[in-house]
Amino acid sequence: MQNEVVDLEQEFAAIEKEIADFEEQRAQCLALLRSLAEQEDMVNGVFRHEEIHAAKQDKLRLDFEIQFRKGRMSRMRYASE
Repeated sequence: MQNEVVDLEQEFAAIEKEIADFEEQRAQCLALLRSLAEQEDMVNGVFRHEEIHAAKQDKLRLDFEIQFRKGRMSRMRYASE
């Protein structure tokens, strides 16, 4: 029982680190999205739609990764009770 608690705590710590890493990547992605939107100049024909679309897809992937890991932690907590 004691080993299981330690293992769970270690696994939670690892998952929380992954979540923090993904959240940092997500913040960078949001900054990139803002930068790309500011670079667009429709009058002069400067469009960044492909880069914006790719960044939005990456943001959605990161959102999923974060939610998946949070759900995993929740399931692990529920299973350990």
